[in-house]
Formats: sequence, C-alpha cells, structure tokens
Amino acid sequence: MLPSALRARLTVSSRGLLSIVFGTFCGQVLALAAAPLLSRLYDPAAFGMFTIVSTLAATVSTVAALRFELAVPLPRAESDAYSLVFLGLLAAAGTAVLGTAVVALSGGWIAESFHEPGLRPWLWAVPWIAALGAAVVVFSQFAARNRRYASIGRRNLYQASAMVTVQVAAGAAGATSGGMIMGYGAGQAVAAVSLARTLGLGGADGRAGLAPARLRRCAVAYRRFPLLLAPSGLLNILGGQLPVLLIAYWYGTEVAGWLGLTQRVLAVPAALIGAAVAQVYLAEFSRSARDDPERARRIFRRGSRSLGLAAVLGGLAVLLTGPQAFALVFGERWGTSGSYAQALALSMATQFVAAPLSQTLIVLERQGMQFAWDAGRVVVVSAAVAVAALTGCSDRTAVWAFGLSSALCYLICWLAARYAVTARTRGAGTAVARPAGVPTGVG
Repeated sequence: MLPSALRARLTVSSRGLLSIVFGTFCGQVLALAAAPLLSRLYDPAAFGMFTIVSTLAATVSTVAALRFELAVPLPRAESDAYSLVFLGLLAAAGTAVLGTAVVALSGGWIAESFHEPGLRPWLWAVPWIAALGAAVVVFSQFAARNRRYASIGRRNLYQASAMVTVQVAAGAAGATSGGMIMGYGAGQAVAAVSLARTLGLGGADGRAGLAPARLRRCAVAYRRFPLLLAPSGLLNILGGQLPVLLIAYWYGTEVAGWLGLTQRVLAVPAALIGAAVAQVYLAEFSRSARDDPERARRIFRRGSRSLGLAAVLGGLAVLLTGPQAFALVFGERWGTSGSYAQALALSMATQFVAAPLSQTLIVLERQGMQFAWDAGRVVVVSAAVAVAALTGCSDRTAVWAFGLSSALCYLICWLAARYAVTARTRGAGTAVARPAGVPTGVG
C-alpha cells in the first residue's frame, strides 16, 4: 500500500506501521467524507437504530472470541497459532448462535425497551455482525504475527469502502430504516474475507491446528485469556458503550442518532493520530522501561505534552464552533449533534491524551490498576447518565453528564499512568517484563 521508493528505505516494522496507518487513514477519511451525504440520506431516528445495533455488536464482539485472539502471536509453533485462530472462530460462532437464541427469546422486549418496535428485525443481525467483527480481530492478529502488515492496512480500507458504499446505495434506494446497519455488516464481512484469503488456513499447519487434541491442549494452555482477559475486555468496552445505550433507552432513538453522529465525527482524530501514536509509544516506552526507567519517564512526559497540545486545540475548536459546524456540514437538523459535541469536547480531549498513554499500566505490569479503572469507569459514567435521566434532566444535560464524567475518568487514567512511571523511576515499581499478547490501552 506504500510507494515502492518509500518501502525500500524503511525497516520491516516501520513499513508495517505505515501500511496500517495509511490504510486506516484512507478508511477514516472516506468514512468522514461520506458522513455529510449519509446525514442527508438518513434521519436521526435511522442513525439512532444504527447506533444501538452497532453499539450492541461492538460490545459483544469484544469478547466473542473469548480473547483467544490476543494469544495468537505467542506460540512458537505455527500450528499452535492456527489452533488459537480456530478456537477464536469457534468461540465467535458459538457466541453468534447463543446471541441468536437471546434475540429469539428477548428481541421484542429489547426493542420495546428502546421504544422502537422497528428495531426488532435488525436485532437478528447483532450476534452475526459481532461474530464477524471478532473474526476480523482474530485474523488481524494472525496477520500481524506473520508480519503481513499490508493485509491489515488493506483490510481497513476495504472495510470502510464496503461500509460506505452499501450505506450510500441503500440510502439512495430508500432503505432508510436499516441501510446504515446493512453497510456496517457488509464492512465487517468484506474485512473478514480479505484477511481470511491470506492466512493459508487450508495448509499443512492449518490442518494440524484443527486437530481436536491440539485444540484441547491450546485451550488449556491459554485458558487465562478467556478466564481473565475476557472480563477485563468487557469492562473496558462497557465503559464507553453502556452510557450510549442508557441514553438511547431513556431518551429514544432520535437522541441516540444525534449522539451517534457526534461520536462518529469526534472519533476520527483518535483513529487517525491516537492509534499511530499508541503503536510508537508502546514500542519506545517498552524498550526503555526495561533498561532505562528515566528515559521512559521522559518519553511519557514528551508524549503527554505533544498529545495535550493537540487535544487542547481540538477541544477548543469543538467548544467554539460545534453547533454551527455540524449544521453547516451535515444539515440544519443535525445542529443538536453539534451541541452534543460541545458536551463531549472535554472527554474527547482527555481521551486523546490518556488512551495512547494508558498502555504504560500494562507495560509496567499494573494490570490491577487497569482493571480497577475499567470497573470504575463503567460505574461512574453510567451512574452520571442514570442520575441525569432519573431526575428528569434534558437529553443535553445527560450528554454533558456523560462527557464530564468520562473526562474525569480519563484524567484519573492519565494520573495512574504518571504514578506508575514515577514509582518505577524511583525503584518502587515492580520488575518490568514486557508481556506479550495482553490487551493494550483503553477505549
């Protein structure tokens, strides 16, 4: 995906990073460029149904593979890595079947809870979209293990292209009730297929990895991933997704649609810049934390300053121009999304700084602090939204409660990382060993 002249001058790791960043950049730019058109093809209620379905799917997807994907880079034997791929896929398929049963039994109740009867038929898509998303992550980990970085970069571009194409085509054809959801599912399917074609699942190692005895052995050997990391991953994703579902539950799909567009736009800087910074920071900080704690502290400070400056500028721009900018770019009926953007500006800024640097806690083996933060965020942010709703506050007040409580949590996350770095520098931290296959960062 990179020009050949540039590729020749870079190391394998550098080429890999740039391939992923380039693919992500192109995909995000395409999705952002399509947003003004989609906002005119779909009304806030349609965006709201999409927000509910995509939020449910993203939550389930995080744990659908039981976190076996995080173990894929670890085994020495390629056949064992394939076994972990198959375990992740089997878990995802089982999750889809279980989720389908849940929808069959409770789909009507779920739709009624969100005061949107038209939501029920689209709930059937949730478990299968989640399973596809889990498969994409499993395949991506295997591709990264074998340094097939260009495949990951292409996946990001193909996924965004398929999603946008189907969403625009469905909206233009008048399928406004679920066109956004169909596009989301199409993007996941295209991403999964594009990666699966490069994995060689039918080769000798792949067939060996599918042997029942090897599958059982790998499931036992890597049991800590589903037992320990799956609950942690679920807490992490719920911290960001549960408040959105609560707002949709108490205020309806139109409010959820306004909020969904706001989050879609505000997430772009983190996806374009924050993800790349996180990759570089993890590599540099991990190397220094082992051998030169003082340099690691300087890397943390430098990263905080650079990200902080960008966050302040971006946050001020959103605060000053949110409603006007959203109304101009997306249409007058989306001015409320601009007001929501103002409410989430501080959260966006603090997340932009804290999320990449939160990997500090993982590298310094402060998983307990990370788990406590994940659990605390779920409670604090969800409680803030619930209190606003139950006391009769407006939707804007609830979104402000969401934004301010999230900002507080991200500030605490950064302070925890700063404490861990300082403790390590002073010799008070635990011995550092860079753990492999452990989830990094917060969402």
